[in-house]
Amino acid sequence: MTNRTRIASNEPQAAPPSPPPLNDGTPAEAADQRYLETCAAMFADATANRHLAELADNLVWTLAHIAVNCGVGVTGDMLRDFGNHVCRIEARRQAEFEAQQAKEEGRLPH
Repeated sequence: MTNRTRIASNEPQAAPPSPPPLNDGTPAEAADQRYLETCAAMFADATANRHLAELADNLVWTLAHIAVNCGVGVTGDMLRDFGNHVCRIEARRQAEFEAQQAKEEGRLPH
């Protein structure tokens, strides 16, 4: 998932309906797009069908396998990135909440 996608939204987002052919970018970009689309679809399904716990369990299991197979450094990177994502999402939610409050009170958000 690109930083642009991570910063732009609080929720996982699916790619545009017609993604560019895989040969338009690097193999890493193509993989990033596929994984983003897959994760967004899984999140949407889990939310719609009230299976977030099952999705979270399977994602954590997959991350555990990545950690075991890739080592301590990668595990640290994953935990750091997770914390950064949580902080960005929460900051965005707080800003949106404050902007909505300001709008309801007739003030311009800053």
